[in-house]
Amino acid sequence: MEERHDPDLDRALCRYEVISAYLALAPGRGQRGPLLRQLAARKWTGPGGKPVEVSAETIRVWVRRYRMTGLQGLRDQPRPTRGTTALTPDQIDLACSLKREVPERSLDRIIRIMEDMKLVPPGTVRRTTLHRALRAAGLSRRACRVPDREDLDRFEAVCPNDLWQSDMLVGPWLPDPDRGGTPRRAYLYAFVDDHSRLLLHGRFSFKGDLPALELVFRRCLQKWGVCRRVYYDNGQTYRSEHMRQVVATLGMHRISFTQVKRPEGHGKIEAFNHYCRTAFLAELKAATVTTLDQLNEAFLAWADLEYNRKTHSETGQTPVDRWRAGAARVKYADDEVLRRAFLWREERTPDKTGLFSLLGTRYQVGPGLARRRVEVHYDPEQLAEVEVWLDGKMRERVKPFGVRSHRRPRPEGPDAAATTPSTAPPAADWLGHLVAKRAALRVPEPSPREIADQARARRDEADMAVADLLAERLEPAVFDEAAVREYLQRFGPFDPERTRAVLDRMLASGRADQHVSIYLDALRDDMGGEP
Repeated sequence: MEERHDPDLDRALCRYEVISAYLALAPGRGQRGPLLRQLAARKWTGPGGKPVEVSAETIRVWVRRYRMTGLQGLRDQPRPTRGTTALTPDQIDLACSLKREVPERSLDRIIRIMEDMKLVPPGTVRRTTLHRALRAAGLSRRACRVPDREDLDRFEAVCPNDLWQSDMLVGPWLPDPDRGGTPRRAYLYAFVDDHSRLLLHGRFSFKGDLPALELVFRRCLQKWGVCRRVYYDNGQTYRSEHMRQVVATLGMHRISFTQVKRPEGHGKIEAFNHYCRTAFLAELKAATVTTLDQLNEAFLAWADLEYNRKTHSETGQTPVDRWRAGAARVKYADDEVLRRAFLWREERTPDKTGLFSLLGTRYQVGPGLARRRVEVHYDPEQLAEVEVWLDGKMRERVKPFGVRSHRRPRPEGPDAAATTPSTAPPAADWLGHLVAKRAALRVPEPSPREIADQARARRDEADMAVADLLAERLEPAVFDEAAVREYLQRFGPFDPERTRAVLDRMLASGRADQHVSIYLDALRDDMGGEP
């Protein structure tokens, strides 16, 4: 019987001959690179007896593919059949309408919108096919960018909440109901975790002032824990004295600022701002958002369902998954400490009747504080009650004296809008779809605090198991529980089962009365020096 010739199998076998020496030697750390370069320097016999040369990186890829799927991993992947993903004229018209409606929409987002809103069956539209269709319609074009010729260093925080970045982004024009519907510019303050790229929180407001910034910062601290450092823009709002007070009260590192006229060092938040412009603000052209509350609702839905759950091209993980992976290190501040950290402080001297004025509102203290220099602690967003302190102690809480308006009412004017909305309905209200989808998700998720507590409990359990093993196997004279706890806190956690195996191996060939640090160092070396 004549044997069937398979060219693809021949290529796979030739590739196996190249990597077989590497697999047989199984080099350890420090020996892999030299061995790969040594194999790459040789000439190999390819299919048909032709000599071929293979790079070290190609050999490394072949080894990884073979270890994952065996000989099948060394075969060439079949290419998709041409001509089976052609789009119908209606689908092409729909894709072109989506692109014309919001020119900033990328190929991936157009496909996501079409599939998630059930405008086309899943898997119907391919990126290459869509690109050819848009290019034929004159709708696929990339803007030229001026390269930065100055040197830039790339960096990344080592764990979640090690570094947060923040910046202000100019938003759309919306009618302000407090000013008779007069259009006003909305501004976005947002915080991004440097390690995971997680969007911690963001909020649009008509005033880009300090209270708006602190409201977002406080929500981030309440939800995601206390960060170690913050990296801010050079804006006057970020350089306020009260922001320095908040950071110092919570025990955080001093604030870092970008170089003047050099925002590239602020890369994570700058990249988010660019993505927010093209993926969120651009979608407002096809959305029904008309108020500030609707804008913030749409932004939260987009952040939860799109940005934080989209695989990041640099980390290879979604931001929320990467943050959760390091949640054991996250620490939360006491609610009362957090509340006091954000209280504003001003000095006042009440008159003989105990009255003093704050932000246009009068308050009255008791007779014992009249004509004495007191310190008023207050939240500028909640002036219904303020705290009065004297000599470093809180003396009393007071409410506004009387009930009257401190601001003349403005006459109601005609509704105004920044732009005249189109009468035609949008082809796809993507932000409205995300808001409805987020409202329909009733599945409760653990809060970040609960995730951090669970991760911390698992680590404490593992550390306790390792400490119990050391106490059981070693001589009492050399076991120091405090030293073990400190070591595990710095370098742990260690796996209890691997700890047992390492101890058995060491005790079988040595004594049980050596210093405890010797066993701990051996555990760390066995586990690669990584927690």
